Amino acid sequence: MTDQAHEAGSCPHGIFRPTGGALAMFAFVLIALAALPLLVTDTPPIFDYPSHLARVHILAHLDRVPAFSANFTADSLLLPNVLSDLVLLALVPVLGIEPAGKVLLCLLLVLTVTGTLALSSAATGRPSVWPLLAAALVWNEVMLWGFLNYMLGVGLLLWGLAAWLYLGRLSRVGQLAAGAVFALVLLLAHMVAFGLFAVGIAALELGHVWKGRPRAVRPAARRLAASAGIFVPALALYLAASPANGLPLDLRFDFTAWQKLSPFTRLLSTGNTILDTATLAAACAAILVLLASRRVTLHRGLGGVAAIYALMVMTLPYSAMGSFFLDSRIALPAALLLVAALAPARPAPRMAVIFALGLVLVVGGRGALMAQDWVRQDRGFSAVRQSLDRLPPGAILVPAEAAPFELGDWFTTRSVHPAHEHTAAYAALQRNSVVVNIFAREGQNPLVFTPADEALLDLAVNPVARAETAEQLTALVDRVDGVMKRSGATRIYIIAFNRGCAGWPDGLPVDAVDCGAGHALMRLLSPEEREPGTEEIETVRSSS
Repeated sequence: MTDQAHEAGSCPHGIFRPTGGALAMFAFVLIALAALPLLVTDTPPIFDYPSHLARVHILAHLDRVPAFSANFTADSLLLPNVLSDLVLLALVPVLGIEPAGKVLLCLLLVLTVTGTLALSSAATGRPSVWPLLAAALVWNEVMLWGFLNYMLGVGLLLWGLAAWLYLGRLSRVGQLAAGAVFALVLLLAHMVAFGLFAVGIAALELGHVWKGRPRAVRPAARRLAASAGIFVPALALYLAASPANGLPLDLRFDFTAWQKLSPFTRLLSTGNTILDTATLAAACAAILVLLASRRVTLHRGLGGVAAIYALMVMTLPYSAMGSFFLDSRIALPAALLLVAALAPARPAPRMAVIFALGLVLVVGGRGALMAQDWVRQDRGFSAVRQSLDRLPPGAILVPAEAAPFELGDWFTTRSVHPAHEHTAAYAALQRNSVVVNIFAREGQNPLVFTPADEALLDLAVNPVARAETAEQLTALVDRVDGVMKRSGATRIYIIAFNRGCAGWPDGLPVDAVDCGAGHALMRLLSPEEREPGTEEIETVRSSS
């Protein structure tokens, strides 16, 4: 009796029988548990997420909203950072922008878990429950940063490698055709994901050739050349038509121990350090126990790719071509490839049942605790969004943040919750406001901030202007005031996060529109309103 038949015979009923359909059902149960935070909150506390929504909302309404058409221009869609925009643009007419955003986030969870399962099955030739450990990793630091294009790329990377291995046993032509399609789609998702796909294919193909020795060198060389050829169409299109190929390389390196090792210890950073550390420790312990029991082994090919990815974290630069966290974001696919490499070596039905029940407890408990935390953070977002509703349609909004920008420590990314660096972007959705710091950069995004009044470009600080001190806040108001005087704009507003109305220096030419416990929405006074003897700051204080 084979291992697979033995396991099936030991557990003839239920979700723990190692069949593809049963495991797929169990995978979606785990995904539903992981998605609990999305189901109970209106505004997910995901760092870059509001900027993604704002950009797509502007693209979808560019010709219908005068404030948008006067300040933004649609650019090329042939960019290695555009796939999430395309998905959202397809969903917006049916769902609206915010429901579409939640569907996209759910899609990322689905792709990550099912992609890991599919890759394992394709590599080992049989489905198993062990790769579903990926469900405990779906909420991770990269996801909470809101790198949506990259996370789409990671999910598609898993499916692309799975397709490569599966089709390799059926049809070489089909394998190459599917590889070329995945390469093109991954390039549209993210350049790093495209590069990881190329590295993964190269490692798998070199392993295939090495196992086939001592065959003739010429057939092996032809095979490697054909495999490399799947990347030619995507690269040719990128070089010929993408505005991103003109971006300066601008490599920046940081080889400190914290910079290179913390992406692994901080892998699951959601803000709850105890929960994150316990989950990561449990995942590592489960892998060690499974391997020590010798009922599970590591697939050599996938394990090798995971090791290469981990080495890339240790050697690649911190940023390139305007993209940051280039090295640290690869820790996640390294971990997922390691999980996908878990392959059954001997029948272990009881261990599989215990493992599956443990996954339900870990993923469900993590989802429930995250949901509780997100509901709390949602109250903070709700207060800010109520203030944003007081903006006049089409107003210009300049955000500022009084809390320091955080990169975290060894086990957590940030302690300020919710983080508001991009919260002001919701004004674009709610009031069709021109938020000057959303991600709309030439060569990087399909939307470019091109104000008819070029003076506004001086306010486009990313991710957000700092107002940690009274001096910084005064300097910001002075800069905005200078832009108003040069441009003649009359509806410019400033929203400061983690600084109430009472914390503003005296004498600033601002009037309070709305004051919250942790934010202040101010209108910049026009020159006509600044008559001698006017006490602007008294207006601010009386509103607080």
